[in-house]
Amino acid sequence: MFQQEQLQQEQLQQKQTGFTLVELVIVIVLLGLLAATALPRFLNVTADAQIASLEGVAGGFTTGLLLVRTQWVADGNSLPSAAGIEVVIDGQSVFVNENGWPANTGDAGNATTTNQTEAECQEVWNGVLQSAPTSLLSGGTIDNERYQISAPNTSTCRYGLIINGASDTHFFDYNVVNGTVTLTIP
Repeated sequence: MFQQEQLQQEQLQQKQTGFTLVELVIVIVLLGLLAATALPRFLNVTADAQIASLEGVAGGFTTGLLLVRTQWVADGNSLPSAAGIEVVIDGQSVFVNENGWPANTGDAGNATTTNQTEAECQEVWNGVLQSAPTSLLSGGTIDNERYQISAPNTSTCRYGLIINGASDTHFFDYNVVNGTVTLTIP
């Protein structure tokens, strides 16, 4: 009797040496369903990373603006104020406009709310960010720069993240009149 049971177990073990065709088809279908639901998520990883990068830089930029404004107030300034007051943050001179917001780093006499140039926008960029990402002015040749800086009007600085050679879809604007930073993401 013991030998007969042992013989049956050996026969069962010999028969069960692989997967059946039905089992393989089920596994392939399940893998296909997983891939179909996960693949779109992985395709958006690059776009999500670019958006997170822009949001992080915009947040750091806003913090830098607020630090300059806070130091301006701590230095005893208040509204109404004269334009071109120098504020020093970590050894970096930043000149503020008549509302106390950073306008440039090179010309106290030109730090107003009504004549912001691209070059001044770039000075603010480099002045308030401790390790500013590489940038170029609009119309420049894009090499390895990450941001393109422009002045769409005389009181706004635009900082566009360069994606596929363009900077017109993901950007943030700095309003030098009231210090607001507005993020634009499609």
